[in-house]
Amino acid sequence: MSDTLTRADVATLLADAHQVVDALQAVDLSSCTDDEVVAAVRSFEAMRRRLEPVDHALVLEVEARGIPARAMARATGYWLRQTLAIDISEANSRVRAAHAAGSRRSLLGEPMAARYPAVAAAQAAGELAARQARVITATLDRLPIEVCEHVPDAEARLVGFAREFEAATLQQLATREAEWLDPDAGHRDVERRRRDRDLRLHVRPDGSCVGSFEGTAELGEFLQVTFDSLAKPQPEANGIKDPRTAGQRRHDALLDALKITVGSGKLPTAGGVLATVVLTIDADTYLTGDGFALTGHGAQVPVREALGWAGGDYRLMITAHNSTKAVEAYSSTHRLFTEGQRLALIARDQGCAFPGCLAPPGWCQIHHILGGPTSLDNAVMLCGHHHRNFETANWTVDIVNGRPTWTPPRTIDLTQTPIPV
Repeated sequence: MSDTLTRADVATLLADAHQVVDALQAVDLSSCTDDEVVAAVRSFEAMRRRLEPVDHALVLEVEARGIPARAMARATGYWLRQTLAIDISEANSRVRAAHAAGSRRSLLGEPMAARYPAVAAAQAAGELAARQARVITATLDRLPIEVCEHVPDAEARLVGFAREFEAATLQQLATREAEWLDPDAGHRDVERRRRDRDLRLHVRPDGSCVGSFEGTAELGEFLQVTFDSLAKPQPEANGIKDPRTAGQRRHDALLDALKITVGSGKLPTAGGVLATVVLTIDADTYLTGDGFALTGHGAQVPVREALGWAGGDYRLMITAHNSTKAVEAYSSTHRLFTEGQRLALIARDQGCAFPGCLAPPGWCQIHHILGGPTSLDNAVMLCGHHHRNFETANWTVDIVNGRPTWTPPRTIDLTQTPIPV
């Protein structure tokens, strides 16, 4: 880039670009021929791809000037999220892309070539989409230092493949390229998996979440042991098979395992207190049951759903406040059963007390029947599946003569004959 362009008024150039976009948005495409529309699609895609190097340059310049640090952001990705109102995964992806294919500067301010120059050149020419670039750079990043001399050739080959294949096929070709360059990778898998371990969680405003992870063999084994114990299909009392899919059972198993962990009291303190699920509810909402509860991590959950979390054998605090945000009432966190109480419940219920369920005690949580005292007369052992679902299925449970007694819904038994267990 020449000195003249380097000193160009960026604001003016961007204003001109916005004017071009305004003109493109105003075009009446209905007057174009099919060939003209196809040519426009291809040309526009090339232009879209050519914008990636501009984004790289801006991100690296922001980093070089220390702007995120002055804004008290933990990292450049967090600064981008706050400044541009984009998802943190997208922000971090842009930072990684800039580091891989952006033009860098040395500590003395001298210009340096991009870490992956072939990728950078292909993006500047509009030949490489952002996802294709990520596939290539992520593959090359994972190669060991022992094959670094072959990286430029591998990069060139993968860029060539990217001109012909979409990202999914390119990923397959990139995997084969990595296996060809590093046939002894199996001997280094343990260290590589440890280095590449990662877990990303995106929490939506309603508290639900989606994520991805890259796990070590140890994590994989512990997850499978957890699923072996907690993700088996559970029969219903009337003989109907567990309606949950395998994926739903694994989800519920992981949730149950986390509840057991939180309820154990063995997690390190956070902010000076034991691990506790915290719910804040408007006093009127608490009384009516209509509205939302705010979780300790800022999610808004329907209050009826949130109050259903209170039946678990773990620490949970519910705080009710009035219209001025003053605390009117709060619940006790001491809902955990003592070891003696748990042993007594195991002796009485011998596992999940729902009719027909054979889940052993180790799979079970303790349900407060009336939401009141933590006592044997107000408790029943339930596996995670039945704990979550028996009330929505219109079953009820009481303690009669010291034993859990269930009343089925009319859809199962018109007489609703109690079932002692």
